[in-house]
Amino acid sequence: MSSLYGIILVVLMFVSGIIWLIDSFTAGKKRKAAIKELYDKMPNPPQEAIEEVSKEPIHVDYSKSFFPILFFIVVLRSFLYEPFQIPSASMKPTLTEGDFILVNKYDYGLRLPITSEKVIEVGLPERGDVAVFRSPDTGEDYIKRVIGLPGDTVIYTRLKELYIIPYCAPDIPKSECPEKMQVEKKKVAGPGYMDKNPNEDYGQLNDEFVENLDGVEHGILNNPRVLHRDKQRQHRNSQFKVPMGKYFVMGDNRDNSKDSRYWDTTHYVPEENLVGHAVSIWIHLDFGITTPYLTWIPTGVDFDRVGEIK
Repeated sequence: MSSLYGIILVVLMFVSGIIWLIDSFTAGKKRKAAIKELYDKMPNPPQEAIEEVSKEPIHVDYSKSFFPILFFIVVLRSFLYEPFQIPSASMKPTLTEGDFILVNKYDYGLRLPITSEKVIEVGLPERGDVAVFRSPDTGEDYIKRVIGLPGDTVIYTRLKELYIIPYCAPDIPKSECPEKMQVEKKKVAGPGYMDKNPNEDYGQLNDEFVENLDGVEHGILNNPRVLHRDKQRQHRNSQFKVPMGKYFVMGDNRDNSKDSRYWDTTHYVPEENLVGHAVSIWIHLDFGITTPYLTWIPTGVDFDRVGEIK
């Protein structure tokens, strides 16, 4: 949906700009000449007469008004920051339904609008980043956490333990390559985390953990009543060798996330599908109305959720 908004904004910007430009070289010149002729006839013409000869067609007036605004928005959301809304529970407890986030568009390189072709290399995702990308399956914008970098081997066991074997270049002796590391997670004390759909009356009680992924500490959820099953629905360990130029991603809500473990076409996000780095929550709106067609109406604001995304 965000990609569609981007296309609409760019089209509107170009249409308004072209209308303004064409008018400047055609009817706009005639209006300027008419104003000059009016002043030649009378040094101090009445305001009504000036407005009469200089009046622009309504489509030109709107184009001149909206083009600078549209240009600013397109530049802002294409190269700097773009707002997104979290629609699902796959990133709980880090992000939840109703969170509105800002995505840094230049951390992963400056890209052209619509085509997403990278024009300036700035940086690449790091392990632990929360990234927005176009899904290899659907083309829709997804948000997940980067787990595996290009060349890494990611292992997710049937006991829901996460291991990573970092990439080692072929020219480095095997004895000097990084060893397999277990990603540490510590259970959060308390009754657990209730994963509740805002539009439903029931939820799932999860075990909550703090995971340390290369120094990035963040919350994750495991549902103790759900077995980990791989893409073939088998209760066994899963291992993924990340190709170069691609990334392996997972939701923080590990048992309620369709991510790299389960996609139909591939397990990996191509580098060119990256949209940006999710950096902060700028507002959280509660949507408590369950009546059909009214679920989009906010019923409250939670300022406690505003802040940096871990």
